[in-house]
Amino acid sequence: MKNTTVLLAGATGLIGSTALQVMLGDPRITCVIALVRKPLSTAHPKLEQWVATGDLLTGLRDERVDGVVCALGTTIRNVGGDQQKFIHVDKDLVVGLARWAKDHGAQRFAVVSAIGADASSRVFYNRVKGEMERAVEAVGLPALHIFHPSILTGPRQEKRTGERIGIVVMNAIAPLLPQRYRPMPHDVLAKALINASVEGAVGVHRYTTDAIVKLAGL
Repeated sequence: MKNTTVLLAGATGLIGSTALQVMLGDPRITCVIALVRKPLSTAHPKLEQWVATGDLLTGLRDERVDGVVCALGTTIRNVGGDQQKFIHVDKDLVVGLARWAKDHGAQRFAVVSAIGADASSRVFYNRVKGEMERAVEAVGLPALHIFHPSILTGPRQEKRTGERIGIVVMNAIAPLLPQRYRPMPHDVLAKALINASVEGAVGVHRYTTDAIVKLAGL
């Protein structure tokens, strides 16, 4: 079996923490590198932790990886309404990671974006996500897989009252919604990200709900 090393950024979030556990049990992956700001409590023979000493990207090392799963992301509330801090997490860190991946032999880069991502949008969130996608695509990775999930369900550590209400409402009206806008279980997205980072086709690919479910093997 081919030795495959995958770096995971965002290992403490809803998607990243799930992806980490799935990756550790995936026989296709021989080494999982978690890029983190603080050491994780998880211990596993396949797990290697790269702990940043400052900004997250300071944890990166001059070592080759085969694939990258980027589940970085925050909310404007978590950064106290500071748009520049939001841009740093959701755009600058992602682009910096993509550049490092290209320079260190990564063949596949899988990243979580958002429905409505558009660099020309008047909506701040959508514009930042669109700018991130455009900048990452410009890096020229051999295989870039961009995910546009609908609202995600799952056990978040942080409290997002508005999102919880939104999930309840959307679940109630889900049969009336187009497939791409229906709530998605967080583990489905995690599995799809992993599959893209290990076996994803070359080129630039974007996924909404149906394609994410298919890629997850469900």
